[in-house]
Amino acid sequence: MVQSTLYRLLLVALLPLIALVLYREGQQYDPALISFSTTQSADETPGEFFPREIEGLSRSGPVRTYTKENLYEYVNGHAEYFISAGFKKLVVGEYTSHPGNEPDAVIDIYDMGRSIQAFAIVTDESRGELHEIFPGLRGFRTPLSLSFAKGQYYIKIAAFNESLSLEVIARTMDAGITEGDDPFSEFASFPDIGEIVATRFIKEAYRGLDFLNNVMEREYKVKNGTVHVFLVLDDMNTIDAAVESLVAYLKESDIAYSEMKKGESTMYRIDDPYEGVWFLISSPGRIVGALGSVNDRLIDLLYTGGES
Repeated sequence: MVQSTLYRLLLVALLPLIALVLYREGQQYDPALISFSTTQSADETPGEFFPREIEGLSRSGPVRTYTKENLYEYVNGHAEYFISAGFKKLVVGEYTSHPGNEPDAVIDIYDMGRSIQAFAIVTDESRGELHEIFPGLRGFRTPLSLSFAKGQYYIKIAAFNESLSLEVIARTMDAGITEGDDPFSEFASFPDIGEIVATRFIKEAYRGLDFLNNVMEREYKVKNGTVHVFLVLDDMNTIDAAVESLVAYLKESDIAYSEMKKGESTMYRIDDPYEGVWFLISSPGRIVGALGSVNDRLIDLLYTGGES
C-alpha cells in the first residue's frame, strides 16, 4: 500500500518534467519535414521562370506553389473562378530591396493549362480592355499592377513601391517564360484592317446567342467606323453544331439571311433587326465572322484566315 502510494507520488512529480521534455522536442522540428499549405517542388516548371534579381530587387524566400486543393488560401473567394477556367497550378515569387523586409513586388504565374484559357483570364480580368504594354505584348494595368498572358500562363505583377517600373519587370518575365507546346496562334487569324481598339474573350453566349461560345473578338477602328471580327475557338463537333443551331435560330426567329458557298466554306449574311447586317463564315473546324463597317476586302480576308 505504502509502496503503491510512493509510485503514484513519483509519477505525479515526473509529469511536469515529461511535459517539458516533450515541449522542447516539439520545438526542434526540421522545416523540410513540415508540410504547409503552400509547397515548393523542384519539378514545377513555372517556378523556373523567376529570376534571382529583377529591377534592382532580389527574390526573397522560396517560390510558393498552390494547387486546386489550396488555391483558396491565396485568392479566397476567387479560386473557383480560376479552377473553372482550367487552372492547373499557381507559383508565387516575392522580391524585396532589403532581405527581411516586406516584399516590394509580388509576381503570380498561373498555369492555366492551355493558352486560350490564359488569354480568357487576362481578357476577362481586364473587362475586355487589353492594350499594348510594349510591342508584341498586350495586357492591362492598374496603378500598382500589370497583367498579361504568355502561352498557357497568366502573369500578374503587383508592386508596393511606386518607384518600380512594372514595364521593366514585365519585359524580364516575358523574356524568361517559354510558351510550351500550346502557343496561342489565333491572333494570326485576325486581319490587319485598321487600328486595334480592343481584344476580348467571351466565354458564353456571344451577342446573346447561346450556341456561340468561346469566342475571341477584336474591335477595329476603320475609315468608315468600327468593325468587330470574331473567331469561335472550339472543336469541330461543337462548331458544326453551332452552325446548325444558327440556321435553326434564324428560321425560328424569322430573321432574313442568305447563304453563299465558296469552296468548303459557307458564308451567311444575316439581316439582324438588333445587330444590323453581320456575316458568319463556316469552314471545316472554323467559324469566323464580322459586323459593323464590313466591306468586300474584309470578307475576302476572313475566307483566307486573315492573310492578304
